[in-house]
Amino acid sequence: MADELKKLFPGVSYKLEDGSEVTVSPIPFGKLTVFSGAVTTIISKLQQEGLTEVNTADDIARAFEVAFEEVVQLMMLVMNQSREWFDTISTPDGLGLANIIVEQNFGEKTKKNAQALMEKFKAKAVNPA
Repeated sequence: MADELKKLFPGVSYKLEDGSEVTVSPIPFGKLTVFSGAVTTIISKLQQEGLTEVNTADDIARAFEVAFEEVVQLMMLVMNQSREWFDTISTPDGLGLANIIVEQNFGEKTKKNAQALMEKFKAKAVNPA
């Protein structure tokens, strides 16, 4: 069963500055509601602060001021690591891991499938037969 999951959800190996390696895998579909809730919380906090775009180093710093703990909570969920573990990794490693998580879970294939599903829901709502 574990081998089947590895095939379905291939991970990305990431080498930390301390030399150890971790594997980051996309979230499984069964955790989608928890993951989506965490993402919604982050986006909501950023919007409340008027941060709708993150383009500069100042924007990134401000985004972390506003929603850092929520980002760490999301990463804990995806990577199944403790808060204490995140306190031991370097900033470049944390940012690198966050980047992998975004790439894996918000890629073009996910967007395309979500849009197709929404179109089918819309069509059924308009024409339920």
